[in-house]
Amino acid sequence: MNQGKSLNLREIVVMSSISVVFGILYLGWIFFGQFMQGITGPVGWGLLTGFWIMAGIICAYIIRKPGVAFAAQLIAAGTEILVGSVNAGVVLLLGVTQGIGAELAFALFLYRSYKLPVLMLAGMFGTFANFITTYVVYGYSQYSSLVIGLMLATMLISGAVLAGWGSKKVADSLSQTGVLDNFALGKLHRKQRVERHVANQD
Repeated sequence: MNQGKSLNLREIVVMSSISVVFGILYLGWIFFGQFMQGITGPVGWGLLTGFWIMAGIICAYIIRKPGVAFAAQLIAAGTEILVGSVNAGVVLLLGVTQGIGAELAFALFLYRSYKLPVLMLAGMFGTFANFITTYVVYGYSQYSSLVIGLMLATMLISGAVLAGWGSKKVADSLSQTGVLDNFALGKLHRKQRVERHVANQD
């Protein structure tokens, strides 16, 4: 859907606005993640990582054009840095790699499918990219292979559930308010409502 079409001004504004909001939330989520890690260790941290992929998936689900997931993650990362992240280099790197991960999932389906399984796959690709990036940057030598495996598993689950399913729920809720009627998601929902209305009259 919309493959090959460039973003219009309205789409850029909405994508940027959503990404900026999530960039601010991302910074706050780090402190929550550190709190959880102190209680549950790296496995608990893994369960939270899907949140850091939501900006890209929500924007891609709403706009449905190539490059949106990557651009949204990059804007969110840039915002996180501007509002006070102390690890600017790593945050920017994660924005790039997570964006590429999520974008790859949509590209595999030629940007024609934005169904829940594809969104969940995008979340999993994004959290896997997070895992690889942090492994290269920080290393996990202090953890056993079992703990590292469990952390990766929880990150993939978080990517599927929190980033994939959660992003769909957030975007669908926004669409129901009518604010997305001029975007691909809103147009699809409006078409579905019309079809249901016609079916109920038959």
